[in-house]
Amino acid sequence: MKNKIKKILLLGMTAMFTAGAAGTAVISCPVWADEAEQNSETAEEPKAEDAAVEEEIADQTDDKTENTDLKTVEHPRMSAYSIRRFSIVKDGEEVFQIKQEPADYKMDFDYWEITNPYDETATVNTENMYEMFGVLAAFDLSNGVDAANTDTGLDNTKTYFTVDFVNTVNDDTAKETQDADATATILIGNTDENGDYYACVKGYEEAVYMLSKESVNSLLELKPFNLILKIPALVNIDTLDSVDMSIGKKTYTMKLDGSDYKFGKKTVKKEKFTELYQALQSIMLDSEVEETKDAADKEEVLTVTFHRSTEEAPEITLKYFAYDDTYDSLEINGTERFLVKAEDVDALVKQIKKAF
Repeated sequence: MKNKIKKILLLGMTAMFTAGAAGTAVISCPVWADEAEQNSETAEEPKAEDAAVEEEIADQTDDKTENTDLKTVEHPRMSAYSIRRFSIVKDGEEVFQIKQEPADYKMDFDYWEITNPYDETATVNTENMYEMFGVLAAFDLSNGVDAANTDTGLDNTKTYFTVDFVNTVNDDTAKETQDADATATILIGNTDENGDYYACVKGYEEAVYMLSKESVNSLLELKPFNLILKIPALVNIDTLDSVDMSIGKKTYTMKLDGSDYKFGKKTVKKEKFTELYQALQSIMLDSEVEETKDAADKEEVLTVTFHRSTEEAPEITLKYFAYDDTYDSLEINGTERFLVKAEDVDALVKQIKKAF
């Protein structure tokens, strides 16, 4: 994993995390689902497109949604690569949202942002993301079932999936199209005797479908931490101005000054600069913080602030605090979310001091 991160941080070798390399089939126990969920079946990969399916999609009667150019789709069908935004609302509360947010300062695989429960600083593992999208792409929302006199639970449900997508099931077309042009909200109701879920598309509630318990549960029990790369931040070196590293009362600064690489006022070789720069972003996230400490009880170990060379790119501040004998906690731009190995932070502190 660390070698893979090196390639991302320094060389831009992003093939393993880009859409072109990511698989769409869902493994038997998807790594992005809650670890307690052990019964997921292999989902079908999106089938190869043919002209008949494309014609069916084009002929659907769509209505524009309020305040957007997206059209609501009665029978949503898509490629895993079609999806541009996906959210999960469970019992009336949004528990997850991921969306594509292209920007000039980002590398293409970093366009994706998990905006709930994280923010733009979390780096999405697109390989796992496309496995998750494969579940949505495999939903059959074309062949309804007879649900007359059945308590489907759909009338008052507060659990649903919303997906914005490019209205095609053709992988190549989806990859070549930047913006979504369609949207659908899939309402999730009660289960039948087999545990499978009644579902319908919002706005077209007269048609009821069955979705497998394995696919629906894998989304409802999704664990966002399993959808991110386990690095504290990804700051493209092409957008870097300088980095401040504070240890105790002393602050060290590394800076890109034209074609010069500087540690403080001293010019250093590119290899020495990039070695430390890589190390600053390579501490591996271990888990999420379950309980945070009061501010008065926190002992700061290291603060790293990335200053950017473009106003569009956000400044990122990483603060590491002593947590227990094994872990330090990590605060990113003011939000404490993750635990990292204390020994890794201690090693980084030593590396910084030695470099200067």
